[in-house]
Amino acid sequence: MSDVKISSDESEGIFNEFIQEQLDEIVDDIINRGDLDRFDDRGSDIIIEMDDIQPPTFIYGDNEGGRGSGGQGPGNEKGKLRFRVPFQAFMELLGQRLRLPNLVKEGDGRIKEFSYSFKTFGQVGVILDKRRTFKRALRSSIGTGVYNPAKGQLDVHVRRRDRRFKLPQREEKPRYKAVCFYMGDISYSTYGERLEMEKRLVNFIHQWLDFNYGAGNVEHRFFVHDMEAHEVSPSDFYKVSNAGGTRASVVFDLVSQIAFNEYETKSTNFYAFYFGDGEVFEDDAKKIIEILQTEMKASFNRVGIVEVKPSQFSYLNREIKREFEKDDIIRMGTLRQRTETIEVIKSLFGERRA
Repeated sequence: MSDVKISSDESEGIFNEFIQEQLDEIVDDIINRGDLDRFDDRGSDIIIEMDDIQPPTFIYGDNEGGRGSGGQGPGNEKGKLRFRVPFQAFMELLGQRLRLPNLVKEGDGRIKEFSYSFKTFGQVGVILDKRRTFKRALRSSIGTGVYNPAKGQLDVHVRRRDRRFKLPQREEKPRYKAVCFYMGDISYSTYGERLEMEKRLVNFIHQWLDFNYGAGNVEHRFFVHDMEAHEVSPSDFYKVSNAGGTRASVVFDLVSQIAFNEYETKSTNFYAFYFGDGEVFEDDAKKIIEILQTEMKASFNRVGIVEVKPSQFSYLNREIKREFEKDDIIRMGTLRQRTETIEVIKSLFGERRA
């Protein structure tokens, strides 16, 4: 029986189908088990490893029985093949499978960075633009007959009025299109599985916002609270601390004040996500609802309140649900176990059903 030959186009198609199957398996793991561990390096490509592909053998010359050379392709010495899937492409696929709509991208933000570029030129200054000066001097020398190659006259006279200087022009550019506030309750026991689930969810939110707005266009700020609220570094956001008391409204109030005082509310995309066990006092919950209604709801794109491994005394989401159950801005989620991570993500970012 004659050998079946596959053309390069066909083999490329088969290989692409295989890669797509591997991608689908990864996405299935994420959706079914909440496996978000591939997002350790924010914005990096997704690595796919395969060890069940036979590396090709390259034949040199027309004689098929001639010497060949086994190639390992892009794999390592053990024969594994590794492929990179661009971060943007992977996030697009994940967003489609989870039915997550693209986020709003309007607005420039108020936080500015200033730079100086030399886009204007004048007759006085400090930095001489040699090219422009020479061109003007050459034009003047030709006009006055000083420069005439036909007669062997090659002098170029630079007069004062021919000089052109670079003038710095101040440019004001928006530094961020969006800002995300992460708020965490450090009065409850944040360790072990609870900590890992919280980290995983925060990491995805970080990735999803960067994917929508572009790397470097989102400012990520972290806040913690017990009885008082403070801004902290990303690493300190996960530090264990049991102060013995909690008042969550203070962190909502702090974030609200920062949003209105440090940013232009009409042109900045605001996001805020709160993580805690939901155990708050009744007056504290009422204060949070008041802040959400009167301050944050009108200016924020999204506010998410997530109860992580809530106890039987959790109270916060129950009270917020009474006011914002079908609200598109204020979203709630309950994360009891790792497999619920994707459902929480859908609750925070998915489209509301009519």
